[in-house]
Amino acid sequence: MRAVHAIVSRDGRKLAEAGAHAEGGRLRLGRRGAQGDSWFLDEPLENLLTFSEGVPWRTAAVSLEDVYVCPSGEEPRLRISAVANGVLRIKLELAFDDHSLLRLQVSWTNISARTLQDAAAGLLLPLPKGEQSKVTIPHMLYNDNPSSDLQRIVPKLGMGPGRGVICEEHRLPIPGVNVEWQESREGETASCFSLFSIPSYSETEEGTVHYGSLGAIDEEKSIVAAALSGVVMFNGEKDVVCTAKSRTDNWRGGYLSLAPGQTLAKEYALDWSDGVLPGRGFRELVRRAPYLYDPRGAEPLTVEEIVRLKTNALDGRWRTGGGGEAGYVKFAPEAVPGRAPKHPPHFMYGWTGQCLKLAWCDLKLGLRRGEEDRIARAVQAADFYLHGSRTAAQGLRYGMFNLAEGRWDHYRWNGEEVVPSRALGETIADLADLALELRSHGREIPAGWTEAVREAADWFRRSRLPSGVYPAAWRTDGTPADEMITAAGLPCTIALAKAYRLGGDPADLAAAEAGLRSYYEAHAASFDRPFARSTLDARCEDKEAGMYYFLAAYELYTLTGRDEYREWTEIGADWILTFVFHWNPVYDRGTPFRERNFLAAGWPGVSVQNHHLDVYFPTYELWKLGRMTGRSDYERMGRMSFGVMGQGICTESGEYGFSRAGEQGEGFFQTNWNGRGHSNTWNPSWVIALVLQNALRFREEESG
Repeated sequence: MRAVHAIVSRDGRKLAEAGAHAEGGRLRLGRRGAQGDSWFLDEPLENLLTFSEGVPWRTAAVSLEDVYVCPSGEEPRLRISAVANGVLRIKLELAFDDHSLLRLQVSWTNISARTLQDAAAGLLLPLPKGEQSKVTIPHMLYNDNPSSDLQRIVPKLGMGPGRGVICEEHRLPIPGVNVEWQESREGETASCFSLFSIPSYSETEEGTVHYGSLGAIDEEKSIVAAALSGVVMFNGEKDVVCTAKSRTDNWRGGYLSLAPGQTLAKEYALDWSDGVLPGRGFRELVRRAPYLYDPRGAEPLTVEEIVRLKTNALDGRWRTGGGGEAGYVKFAPEAVPGRAPKHPPHFMYGWTGQCLKLAWCDLKLGLRRGEEDRIARAVQAADFYLHGSRTAAQGLRYGMFNLAEGRWDHYRWNGEEVVPSRALGETIADLADLALELRSHGREIPAGWTEAVREAADWFRRSRLPSGVYPAAWRTDGTPADEMITAAGLPCTIALAKAYRLGGDPADLAAAEAGLRSYYEAHAASFDRPFARSTLDARCEDKEAGMYYFLAAYELYTLTGRDEYREWTEIGADWILTFVFHWNPVYDRGTPFRERNFLAAGWPGVSVQNHHLDVYFPTYELWKLGRMTGRSDYERMGRMSFGVMGQGICTESGEYGFSRAGEQGEGFFQTNWNGRGHSNTWNPSWVIALVLQNALRFREEESG
């Protein structure tokens, strides 16, 4: 080794060392400790760099010559220069920043006399597997998505050596990869490494935007964190991306051409630590992201404007019938010009219908404004549900009502009629909230409401599986439709906590606490099985599963004040924040998002199967948690996330494809999934309910 140079992080715990020798160079990354320095990455430079020409791209190591390593004057900085494959001058500059992240700037310059065609370049950082490893790629991969339906197309890493998942940067809410490993399965702590990209883009004369790519490759003895110039890999297949639900397509938009003298420059940040609780490595992504990206979201509408517009959409969903039917329809096809009705008009309770959450919004509006007709509508909608939805199994209820045929219906799942635990739990929790809202205003709770909540709570108290969690659904006779351990039934735990608020029965609180503990042990204790299968159609790891864990823990924390529940709530908050965009991708010229300056920062994605954005997020509770605990990061992200959801709301007829003000699409497409740079007009009623409920609560807080 001709010379070895090292730099140390500001906190004195991290070490980066580089040296050059006749055959090339070497880079080491590690930690300082009482027992001496320890290295988790110790590799020849040529193994850490990759370059290829041609389709498909390759991950072969480069051949280096003229390698130089030197410090940078008085600054604690390393500079590395080398010639790769005789055609590229590669320069790396490494320096620890004030937060002890290792900043890495890389440039690739074509020093040949020809244009390098179909080029792919990047970094390949091999990391230990240990006895057990977990990889998190935000929105894409959570410990290899173990709960995903094998019949569905979702990202998978562990499919054999050399296979992996590498995505376009704009597919990732936090453009980073976290790899966690344990030296032994019995160990109490783990080590983890995070690779972040600081996204930058190039744009062609035609207006096509090009970003880099990030991901991981599973090798026999290591997990390779990969940062490439834009080429992709899906489940081991190069040049393939997921473009829609359970659909993949070839995509070669990641290749580059480098003219003589042209330079490709990228910036990254590297972070590593040990002593991490197993399964919690992903939290380092969330902890570092606000500092790295300083997310700034749009806020096109005030809280008052959102309330006004969403109330108008709410009013457009109200329906009654001659037989006493009353509620809010899931779809209003007349709000989308030219759309033929796909479903008969119907009320749906829970999930994407949220009929009683809409009733709560009507009640809240009516009580604030003194509008008795709104209060009456809310009561009428709840009464209709209570009196008509009973089934032969006490505690279970129908989940839908077909207005056209005047018939109560069940959800269907796996070819049979079922009562989903999620939908029933959501609806009973909403019913309890309706009753609590009336009581808080000194109004009488209508006959039968408290009894209905009591009946459902009794069912929830006796209907958990032997594993301690609820089944994803019950058959109409009350037997579990499936005994798989999932997070789908968490709303039943929330409903029990709400039942305790309403009726004060200690048995309900005890059952809610026992249920939450079971879900913690099943999912959050180790994240061997991340939160999954809350979205009834996706059957995979999804934001909504983590969201209901967060809400259940939040409910019990606010009820009891126990520090343990605060910790569990914050774990849930961090997990769902991996789905929230912390940066703003730029879109191709001519797309609606580019023309409207749509900003993704603050928007949450959906699931490892559905790679788009939507408004389903506990913005108010995240903000409130931050207020209660002094966590300004939660407070900021909760409020920002709410504000950005003003984007896409129709403010006048014809805007965003809607004829009624207040309507908003379900899907916003920030990446190559159903086309990049636009939103849709699919408008189930939960898009009204979630945004309006949060807006009403934020308005109440802000008005004092």
